[in-house]
Order: sequence, then C-alpha cells, then structure tokens
Amino acid sequence: MRFKILIFLMITILFLSSCQKNKTNEKNKPAQEVSLLIPTYMESPIKEWVYFVQANHPNFKFQIVSMNDDNFHSDTTFRDFDLIFTAENIKGNKCNFVNIASEAIVCVVSFDNPFLQSIINRGISSNDLKKIFNKPDFYFWKDFFQSDSKMNEKISIVLPSDRYALLNQLRNWLHLDTLPINTQTTNTILNLLKSQKNLLTFLPSSVVYNLNTKYRKDFLYIIPLDLNNDNWINDDEYLYDNIMILGQAVLNKKIDTSLILNYKMVFSVDNPLKDSLVNLVNNKRNINKNIFEKFGYFAH
Repeated sequence: MRFKILIFLMITILFLSSCQKNKTNEKNKPAQEVSLLIPTYMESPIKEWVYFVQANHPNFKFQIVSMNDDNFHSDTTFRDFDLIFTAENIKGNKCNFVNIASEAIVCVVSFDNPFLQSIINRGISSNDLKKIFNKPDFYFWKDFFQSDSKMNEKISIVLPSDRYALLNQLRNWLHLDTLPINTQTTNTILNLLKSQKNLLTFLPSSVVYNLNTKYRKDFLYIIPLDLNNDNWINDDEYLYDNIMILGQAVLNKKIDTSLILNYKMVFSVDNPLKDSLVNLVNNKRNINKNIFEKFGYFAH
C-alpha cells in the first residue's frame, strides 16, 4: 500500500514539475513582434485597442507606426508591415481583413451660415454638390437656396488634407476626376467653421459631434443630404441629429455606402503569421465597442 502511495506521489510531483516547466518556458518565450501601420489621426483609439488586445496575447508585441493615410496605397506597404489599419477599399486576392469600426462622411457648414434654415429644410443633393465642386469659384448660396437676392454670399469650399481615404471616397461618390484643391488640416477646418460663415466642407463624423452630449458641436451644422435629389429632406434622410442615430444608419447601411468609412485590419495572405494575426484581431467585439465608440466611431 505504501509503495502505491509513493508511486502516486512521485507521478504527481513529476506532473506538477512539468506544468511549471511549461509555464516557465511560455513565460520566457521570445515575444513575436507585429508591425502595425495606422493613420496618424487614429493613434489614440488604436493605442488603447492594442493595449487590451496585447493583454490577451502576451506573446505578441505590437510595433506601431503612424503616418498620413495618403501613403497607405503604396504597393510596397504589405512587405513592410504585418497589419495595416485603414479605411481604404481593399482590392485583389492578396490580402484579407477584419472589420473593426466605421464612421460617416458628413457635409458641414457654419452654424452662422445665413441660409441655414433653408439648408435644414431642403438639404443639399449630390447633383448640387457636383455643380459646386466642378466650379468651386462660381456658385453662391442663393443659387441653391432661395432667399433675399441681396445676400451675395459665395460658397467657400475647403476639404481636409489629412484624410486621404475620405477625399478618395468623396470623389468616387460624386463621380469626379478631381476635387477642389483648397485643403487644410481637419483641426484647422474646425477652427475656420467658428469664424467663416460661408464655408462648406466634408468631415469625418467622429470629429463633428460633442461626444458628451452626442449632438453636433454648437459652432457647426451637419447638412442633411438629399440622397434622392427631390429638393426636400424626408425622415429617412434626416439622419444627422445626433451621433447615435447616425451610427445606426451607418451600421445598417441606410446611407450611401460610399459615404461610409469602414476601418479594417488588413494583412497579406502570404504573411507567415497570418493565422496568428487572425486570432489577434478577431472576436474583439466588446473591446471594439468600448474603445472606438468612446472616440466617436461605430464599432462592428
């Protein structure tokens, strides 16, 4: 009997020793570096996202590189990075991706625009916008919104220079070869909206709402888009009252998909780490929701 007890104790000790050894080996295992390219304006949410993802995958270490997203379409990008976080549309069969978050492209004017009430009622159509963008120095607000003919307020267009994916999708939505070249950074445009009442711009929805109140920032107005070009805004088109209503419209694709920026983690199918990368970025719904919605994005 004592012999059997002795044998059992020895087996137990060997088993526990083996488990401890495996834990030690796992702990001492060199971390696998994962290089991640992100747009400069997404640094804050992505760094927080990485913190929580890496906590669940301690054997991976993220190396984050940020740059303006106009560099992301380079053919060499996949040879330089394991993961790319981008809103650019992905083409071809050499890459795979996982959707992370979305936001909308919205048309914005100053809250002091003299034609604001007419804008609210009528909205602005893609047909109107094509005319304006084709001749950006030609049109006045009164050309589109009936008002006192003495009000000669020319439309001033400025677009965000630091949002390449937004500009690219906006150009495609309007079916234009080029866009007006008057550009400023997103932050500069937000400041201009406080003082220039004739300004018209397109911005990402994440920057135009007060994230505490969920309503637009008080110095600007988000123009409802007349998507069916009938010169009137109906309930289905009035989606911009607050960020929660807009978020539901974006996630349910109730607005033109060309006006939705879908952010995704992209990786090459030829990357030897691809299976590990899938595990890193998949099944993080709660993390995405908690982090990205805090920064004004709509989580998948």
